Amino acid sequence: MNFKAQLILSFVALISACGPVEVDKSSLPNSSGKYGEVLVVVDTLYENKKTGEQLENIFYKAMEGMPQQEAMFRMSTVAPNGFKSILKRSRNVLKLSIGNGKKTAINIERNVWAKNQLLIQISAATDAAAARILEKNTKTIRDYFNEEELSRLKNQYAIKPQKDLIAEIIDKHQLSLLIPPGYAKLDEKPYGFWIKKEKTIGQHQVMQGLSVYYTPYKKDSAFKTTRMVEERDEFTKKFIKGVRDSSYMQVYKEYVPATQEINLNGSYAIEYRGLWNMANDFMGGPFLHYTFVDEKNNRVVNLDGFVYAPKFNKREYLRELEAIMKSVEVSSAKKSS
Repeated sequence: MNFKAQLILSFVALISACGPVEVDKSSLPNSSGKYGEVLVVVDTLYENKKTGEQLENIFYKAMEGMPQQEAMFRMSTVAPNGFKSILKRSRNVLKLSIGNGKKTAINIERNVWAKNQLLIQISAATDAAAARILEKNTKTIRDYFNEEELSRLKNQYAIKPQKDLIAEIIDKHQLSLLIPPGYAKLDEKPYGFWIKKEKTIGQHQVMQGLSVYYTPYKKDSAFKTTRMVEERDEFTKKFIKGVRDSSYMQVYKEYVPATQEINLNGSYAIEYRGLWNMANDFMGGPFLHYTFVDEKNNRVVNLDGFVYAPKFNKREYLRELEAIMKSVEVSSAKKSS
């Protein structure tokens, strides 16, 4: 069962969930809006009551492992009578219908008013009933919108992937990753490599880095946070240096990474969200890390994405890396001799 199917099933215990509705996409306009934006259609009467409180809890919760507070999504609201014209083309829509006689239900649909659009509709008889639905499905709603954004990013990356770099990684490391344009390989060893994408916005630097490294699988201690930190520091100290000769990347020890178990393309994995800093320098930022066991090759694989963007919000830069890492597949290709 894939991850999205699991998310849908989590609704069933409380309410009915409908699968995607098939429509003729060719006749629809493209969806609009930026990554991480959700438009909520809700009557202002309920926006200022319990329903509104739960909506803020869903979308305004601070992301874990960020140097400055950033909400998980950017939510904007519109009353039902204002939901028309270009607003109906929004990429992510949560639509609430609340009133006497309405049955409790959630419908999940795609491409209703625009291409690549995700719509979650909730109906309830009262403000309290709507708030309960939102509260019981808080994580599921967040995850569903996030997974949809990741799917859009993967589809975007697949339009023009770096085929030569992807093929080289498959050949040498027996892993497949969907890598978009702009990333260059910085260093490589038999047990791992790292790539980065760098640009300047105005006078300010933005860097996204992705490391992949692995060790022989021996025991489940590979999934312990302390072990992840040790191995990450060991890798970055050798590979990822600062401007000064004595500077190198390390996990910021004052912040314990947040963890959760996930299904990473069929493999059990631990997700870590934490902070990094540069020893003997002043650089730092967030990182997102996945550890899973590659049973086919009897090894522990670590995928690590980090962002350096001191003058900007980092949520979407990190989400872009998440999409790359969640495209991972163990390859059966043999290494070159």
